[in-house]
Amino acid sequence: MSGSIETSQGMRRAIFELCDAFDRVDRPNTGRTTDLVRRSLDETIRLAVVGRVKAGKSTLVNALVGRVVAPTAAVECTKVTTHYTFGGPERGEVYTRDGRRIPFDLHNGCLPERLPIPPEHVQHAVVYLQSEVLRDMTLIDTPGLATTTESHEDATRRTVLGHEGVRAADALLAVFHDMPMRDDMDFLREWASVTNTPAEAASHAIGVLTHADTYGGSPWSDEDPIAKAREGAEKFAQQHGALLGNVVAVAGNMAQAARAGLVREHDAAMLGQLNEVDELDLELRDPNFLGELAPGILNLEVSRLAELIGEYGIRFGREPARDGARALSHWLEKSSGIDELRRALAVRYVGRYVHVKTRRAMERLQRLAWANGAPMPLRGLVAEAKLKPELHPLQELDALERLAAIEPNHPLVAMLDRQLSGRNDSERLALSPASTPEQLRQQALTWSMEARRAAVVEPYPERQNAYNVLDRSFTLLAMKLGRGGR
Repeated sequence: MSGSIETSQGMRRAIFELCDAFDRVDRPNTGRTTDLVRRSLDETIRLAVVGRVKAGKSTLVNALVGRVVAPTAAVECTKVTTHYTFGGPERGEVYTRDGRRIPFDLHNGCLPERLPIPPEHVQHAVVYLQSEVLRDMTLIDTPGLATTTESHEDATRRTVLGHEGVRAADALLAVFHDMPMRDDMDFLREWASVTNTPAEAASHAIGVLTHADTYGGSPWSDEDPIAKAREGAEKFAQQHGALLGNVVAVAGNMAQAARAGLVREHDAAMLGQLNEVDELDLELRDPNFLGELAPGILNLEVSRLAELIGEYGIRFGREPARDGARALSHWLEKSSGIDELRRALAVRYVGRYVHVKTRRAMERLQRLAWANGAPMPLRGLVAEAKLKPELHPLQELDALERLAAIEPNHPLVAMLDRQLSGRNDSERLALSPASTPEQLRQQALTWSMEARRAAVVEPYPERQNAYNVLDRSFTLLAMKLGRGGR
């Protein structure tokens, strides 16, 4: 049995045992939560996409899914929370506030602007799609924060933060147009309060700057706005490490056009011909001009393409467009930053599916144990469970994310990552697969002692916490190897 499978099964078993222990104490009052926790371990990761109106949430959803499924109109056409999940046949369902489920058809594969019932009666909608991306995650597109009506903003906060008891999201994609405003950070702080500590909030959230192609000004300026956006994202992550585990810069429209296959050969041919047009003429063109911008190229067609891929795509995509729509789409995808976001999601959430789901389960059970009127023994059961070796990977994950939020390149981050990702004990201890159990045990004991000594003299709390966690990691490994395990 590989280490990763053994770890996953151990965490799952520990959660089921804790649920059983809760039910033995007070099944009538714990059963609803424990049954939910048991089911949740088999569900996909749920990522809630949150942000202000016009921040680019739906465009980002489309780019991640690889299809235009979410309306992107610049008005509040989406007033309900929508879950995009894997399933067939492709269809939609509305869940009403009074418990009904009403099916509806998609419009050209997209969520229709009008739902079967008024939005005020909708709890949430679910859209089932045959998208491979959705096999690994469910994307939850939420109404915009700081909307034009206070009731919509309150509804968003209740849904995402769980004021109605929904608490559906395992993590957040916090979307910002460029730099965040005060209410953006207020929302993240409220999320932090729901998840109990700022460190936990950071582990649950990735920030996305969705308009990287216009960051800081015009894409026709001397500085590359996407390069500036990446610098801004790095600085933003350092400034708000307590609330965001990572920040990624993405040109949403470019990513959507490439990933959803919206670029046609006609578009690429036209853009390639614009390579002969002076940049100043392109920059200063009148969008209302009805004539030709170049021989055979209508100005209105260029404006249409600019709506699709942005002015950045018009300026810098002319050269790759000469090789056709496929080459242009590849350049758009690579330049947009969507691949960096997908990698971040894979490493932080999808690639650690069991860890994220187990952590979410522990949070639910802990909230139940500390709820008003809950039997006191439940708190003791949670405390005992946290000390179980099977759940120690959650401490490793927490330590990694807390440290990575402020020092992503620190060697301890890589060491913690190795403990979480290692398929067996030799990988976790950076030794040859041919190493004997005794060699592995001695390495574990040596590293445990080194981590313990380092923790004593380490002045920075996040590093000290990481050393303490690694001390226990290696101690547990040594104990297991001493019993003959591998």
